[in-house]
Amino acid sequence: MVVIAAVIRVNAGQGAEFEKEFLLLQPKVLRDPGAIAYAMHRCQDDPCKYFFYEKYADDAAVKYHTSTPHFKGFFQKMGPLMQGKPEISYYQEITK
Repeated sequence: MVVIAAVIRVNAGQGAEFEKEFLLLQPKVLRDPGAIAYAMHRCQDDPCKYFFYEKYADDAAVKYHTSTPHFKGFFQKMGPLMQGKPEISYYQEITK
């Protein structure tokens, strides 16, 4: 399993638009082959800060996800709302 954790900051006053677009994207991503979880969370202390949690079956599923038109379209629309680049970390799930 591959887990991706990302932190994205949006410009003040643009959180509602960012959340709206995410809610349109989420069901599409969850239909992608190998996608297990795709969730976004707003920071309680900073409404401009968002945490993404993503989980995929393997690296091939991640590669597929980042190649889809819906993923690319989301970042084209949301790029102007974001403060800088996302902070992204990749993790390998530890299981028995």
